[in-house]
Amino acid sequence: MRQFILIISIILLVTIPIAAESNNSARLNSEEIIKQKLKELNLTNLRQEVEKLNQQTNNYLPPLQINDLLDLFNEQGLKIKITAIIKGLLRYLFDEIIVNSRLLGELVILSLIVAILKTFQFNFSNTEVSKLANGIIYLVLIIIALNSFKVAVVIAQNTITNMVDIMHALLPLLLTLLVSLGSITSATLFHPISFLIVNALSTVVAKVVFPLIFLAAILDIINNISDHYQVTGLASLFKQIGVGLLGVVMTIFMAAIVTQGTIAAVSDGVTIRTAKYLTGSFVPIVGGFVANALDMIVGGSLLIKNALGIFGVLTILIFCSFSVIKIIALVFIYRLAAAIVQPVSDAKIVDCLNRLGNNLLLVFAAVVGVGVMFFTIIIIIVGTANFVVMLR
Repeated sequence: MRQFILIISIILLVTIPIAAESNNSARLNSEEIIKQKLKELNLTNLRQEVEKLNQQTNNYLPPLQINDLLDLFNEQGLKIKITAIIKGLLRYLFDEIIVNSRLLGELVILSLIVAILKTFQFNFSNTEVSKLANGIIYLVLIIIALNSFKVAVVIAQNTITNMVDIMHALLPLLLTLLVSLGSITSATLFHPISFLIVNALSTVVAKVVFPLIFLAAILDIINNISDHYQVTGLASLFKQIGVGLLGVVMTIFMAAIVTQGTIAAVSDGVTIRTAKYLTGSFVPIVGGFVANALDMIVGGSLLIKNALGIFGVLTILIFCSFSVIKIIALVFIYRLAAAIVQPVSDAKIVDCLNRLGNNLLLVFAAVVGVGVMFFTIIIIIVGTANFVVMLR
């Protein structure tokens, strides 16, 4: 009997500190792990890109700060209000239309002058002088419109550069958190392919697609200048090559990243689940605590990764929106000018303005396509990690 009591006492004495340790482990605050993980991340590059964004949008949008990412774990949540962003973007669109109203006035006035000269052309003693004056004014009008078109293309190129910089600052952070989640295979596969997609897609759009669209716009103008030399086929070919190339590149890269992401997620999920099972089953006493601690660390990394993903998508969305709004404002000005002068002006001018607007819509589509592709990369990386954790 004494031996039995002694054995029971020893068991109780041994299990009491273990229970205390278990309670202490349960009381571990996940926020401490989150703060520790944030301290380990190098957010310098991301802060610089966010400051660059704030300098461009400070008159329209509330400032975006890394602290908003940290506040996501508090009860207040993310402080940036979507309604404020939408109102700021609408106000920016209205201001862009007002700013470009000068361009609208110039286009309308020059188009009316061309119409007047054409109407009174036969009243001049020398019709050649009239044709020359008409041609000069037409060229001035086209140069003004083409300059604004070039400005829009440059803005689109700068926007893509800014989005690439955001991705270069964000991807290393997301991949680091993938490794901390145990998704080593996913991080290994995503590291080369994600940077390849970002750099290759931005290069194709900025160096090939945009120049082809600009050349197509110039050919459309040349086609309206001369009645003898028609180059509509060549202009259409340049547009089709640019749009087709963009579609092919996006399709190939999308298929590659989705396929590799799925395979890597399954592999990492099975690996982590096996490691957790072996740790909890074959390591005596401590194994269960190690497995629980792993759950807490993974949960903290998962929260940070999701927050960084949302933060990156929001930043890219704002960069992309400001460029798109400026392009849409110019398209509206071109279309409005063409509609105003159509009843009285030369048909060539109306057609030229409409074609410039159509070409700007291609620039708009290219910028949006790059933005959507970058969104997709972030979403797939975030979703892959979530899938890995689910497979645990």
